[in-house]
Amino acid sequence: MLEGLASIIPVPLFRFMTASALEQWVCGKPEIDLALLQKIVRYRDMDRTHYLVEWFWRIMNRFTNDDRVAVMRFVSGRSRLPTDIADVSQRFQIMKTDKSKDGLPTAQTCFFQLRLPDYTSESVMEEKLRYAIHNCRSIDMDNYMLARNVENGQMIDDGII
Repeated sequence: MLEGLASIIPVPLFRFMTASALEQWVCGKPEIDLALLQKIVRYRDMDRTHYLVEWFWRIMNRFTNDDRVAVMRFVSGRSRLPTDIADVSQRFQIMKTDKSKDGLPTAQTCFFQLRLPDYTSESVMEEKLRYAIHNCRSIDMDNYMLARNVENGQMIDDGII
């Protein structure tokens, strides 16, 4: 374990760090920094003045940190951002989709991407986003496919597909 940590942090610095400082350096801050997130965002098929983008950032400002963490998990599979912008390996993407109006947002965690359909109001967007981040926990439909296979009597461990 020390060898792994030493690849991130020089060993002599360990004695000067608290456990929480070490955790933050390795894992990132537990609070989602919206200013950092806004610095690394890239908009596709719209710009920062698009009403969906403006609504999204207002909603994110109203969200609690727990809600913001849920958004991060929904769009990236991670619960934290790096402490330093230089450590961000992928830009956050927000894009508009042509899915049904007032539908649920979707995400592609591999691409750190949030896909937003058109919404009739900011409150509808907030309701749908809140529902998605707290209820849509499957990544690439893994849990859906597993449950479907179990219901159909198909057990992967038994070699039956």
